[in-house]
Amino acid sequence: MNPLDFSDGINAFYLVSQAFALAATICSLIAVQKSKKVQLLNYNTLSSLCAIFHYAFLGAWPGMVTKFIATIRNGIATYEASKNKTSKLIPIFFVAFYIISGIFSFNSWYSLLPTAAASIYTIAIYRVDVSKIRKYALLGSILWLLYDVCVFSIVGIVAESIFIVDDLAAIYRFRKKKKSRTKTRTNNNRTK
Repeated sequence: MNPLDFSDGINAFYLVSQAFALAATICSLIAVQKSKKVQLLNYNTLSSLCAIFHYAFLGAWPGMVTKFIATIRNGIATYEASKNKTSKLIPIFFVAFYIISGIFSFNSWYSLLPTAAASIYTIAIYRVDVSKIRKYALLGSILWLLYDVCVFSIVGIVAESIFIVDDLAAIYRFRKKKKSRTKTRTNNNRTK
């Protein structure tokens, strides 16, 4: 049974997949509101777990495998954050794992999009510079949006669109705040 076969209308598999996509989106939106890194990562782990089922019920195996690996990655990142340490080898390991899984789950050009998005995001979360994290996250969200269009996940399309707008707004706010601080420092230096 093809979960995307809509000849008899929208099927139950598709509806269940969209419910999991909605749950994943809600967890992601809650995560960005958390001020503590461990809480943020816990919600990201829960979001990835829901996304596994989202893509499984769609029959979108490359997305499912990528989210499975992301769940493990987020769990390890949560553990590291709780111990106040960060491994330099973990991101390399996961990017390699994503690439290998992308090769094995390859079935079309767009099946590589989750691999690229997850690899980019993995690099981003292990970077210190917040402004660069947002840019990497934006690129990852664009790739996930393209994938969700290709597998026809309506909730996924809406969610990634929201994340893209949110990332762009954060980049704009950060850039505006940075320019304001630079201008204030320049004016303060001139008055001295």
